[in-house]
Amino acid sequence: MRLLKKPELTYKNKLIITFVLIAFLPTIFMQYITYWNSTQAMKAKIDELVNYSLIQTDKNLTAVLSDYENVLYQFIMNEEVIRSTKKLLHGSDFDQLVYSDALQSLMTGYTNSKTGIRGFTFFDNNGNILATYDKQAGMLWGTESGVAPYLLIMKLNGMQKGPPLITTTEKGSPNPDNGDTPYMFHIARMMYSISSERLEKLGYMVMTLDEAVLADACSFSLLDEDRDGIGSTNFLIDSGRNLVTFPERSRIGSSVSRIWDANGTGRDGLLPKTASILGQPSILNYYTNTKTGWTIVNVTSEKKMFGEMYAMQKLTVWAGIVIFAVSLLLIVYFSGLLTKSIHTVVKAMKAAENGNLDVTIEDRTGDEIALIASGFNRMMKTIHEWMERTKTALEKQKESEIRSLEAQINPHFLYNTLDSINWMAIDREEHEISRMLKKLAHILRYSISNSNKLVTLAQELDWLEQYLFLQQYRFNGSFNYFVHLDPELAEAKIYKLLLQPFVENTIVHGFAGKKTGAELHIRFTLTCPDTLHVEIEDNGCGMEPAVFSGLLSRESADHEAGGRGIGIRNVLDRLQLYYGDKAGCTIESEIGTGTRVILQIPYS
Repeated sequence: MRLLKKPELTYKNKLIITFVLIAFLPTIFMQYITYWNSTQAMKAKIDELVNYSLIQTDKNLTAVLSDYENVLYQFIMNEEVIRSTKKLLHGSDFDQLVYSDALQSLMTGYTNSKTGIRGFTFFDNNGNILATYDKQAGMLWGTESGVAPYLLIMKLNGMQKGPPLITTTEKGSPNPDNGDTPYMFHIARMMYSISSERLEKLGYMVMTLDEAVLADACSFSLLDEDRDGIGSTNFLIDSGRNLVTFPERSRIGSSVSRIWDANGTGRDGLLPKTASILGQPSILNYYTNTKTGWTIVNVTSEKKMFGEMYAMQKLTVWAGIVIFAVSLLLIVYFSGLLTKSIHTVVKAMKAAENGNLDVTIEDRTGDEIALIASGFNRMMKTIHEWMERTKTALEKQKESEIRSLEAQINPHFLYNTLDSINWMAIDREEHEISRMLKKLAHILRYSISNSNKLVTLAQELDWLEQYLFLQQYRFNGSFNYFVHLDPELAEAKIYKLLLQPFVENTIVHGFAGKKTGAELHIRFTLTCPDTLHVEIEDNGCGMEPAVFSGLLSRESADHEAGGRGIGIRNVLDRLQLYYGDKAGCTIESEIGTGTRVILQIPYS
């Protein structure tokens, strides 16, 4: 019986499903989490900023009211004010007339002393108005009878003698200039005087202020009629939830429920966190001013606050849908070009990457991947063959180098040869030649063994003096040299052969043409605790500035006549290599006078 083979998903379908599950689902989930977190974080941050702003607004409101309270306190403590009020209460009719004018004059002065003060009113203990002044020549209390409103009198009678009373907002008489109805609030204090050694209650002094003082203190952003609704603004409500201030001034004095919908009231009488303000969904924050008992309300439009974020989120969603659709189409198309043999090829490539060059791919599918597998096998075979050839070539090259090294002249052979020549000179009693051969052998042995080694200054100078001895013989004693060294510096460390190129340059070029009288001075001093100062000075023919500048230049040193700059450039490179920027070299020279080379080397 022939068994039916269980149908399997093609690699194309597997790739599509895998891509959707692994890529898009986590992306969608992360987008949702990011959206939710960003929204909550933004709301929390805005709440934090708004609360901070409310605290600052509360402080500002308290400070502003305190300033006006101080003005009122100064007014009632004025001796002229106290004298005038007493005359109004107990004086004759003539005194009352005279001191009424005097008190109004004082009220005028204090009214104009600070912006926002509308006027002053003096009430007796029964609530009768004895003197009043309105800066706008209107009626502060909206009555001609001279009797204050009943509610104000009740509050004045219940006022304690300690803190001042701040009344709620009331309408005043229309402004004669523009006809607008102003909104005002009042600050009141009891007035006392000492009469016959007892404290006498004179009455109440009330300072009336424009509602704009509260508006400025709360930093209102007034409604813009050209814009739809409000963005963010503050207003005040009293303990009875009546509007004390509001951007639309015509609503001042009305209940706060008039500006938000019926669903906006909070549970259990609490103020709501969100409400529809003037028909616009808004977020509300509150802060109660302890001085007045009023509540500062911040209203922020949800549309204005989150509008850009909502638009960006919609754009992200639509962009994600488009990208998902396009990506899905591309995956469906390109997945048809691939087969399960890709995994085999990748696995073989990773094995080859790890150093297994014997790996091969067995693929009998007959498709394009099979061709890739066949090409990969041929490539690995070729690489393996080339690796074997390279290995053989390297072994042969190594053998050749060893033979080449073995064929080189052994330095000991050169030393032994010089020693043999030295003994021949001694046998023939050529003692000067023998002496020169010994010094030459020493110079040769010193210069080719560990050329980059650190030696003491005494060792370097011992070798240098043998070199100078040979040069004196070479030039028939045409120059003398002098080494100036503090014995304490003899053990200072210096790299081998740093001074020889400068000395050689002086002898060969600086003393050119001089038969006698040439002098070379080499000085070693310690300029500071960590710097060795070396001077190589001669009285030779000197150099042009362009010449010794070229010796210090990397670009031109190799092109100096006769290669005179190569050795010096080599020393400068070695100084940079050994010491970096801690070492330095300068050259001073004058035609016909001589040359001085100054080296600064770290002391150790």
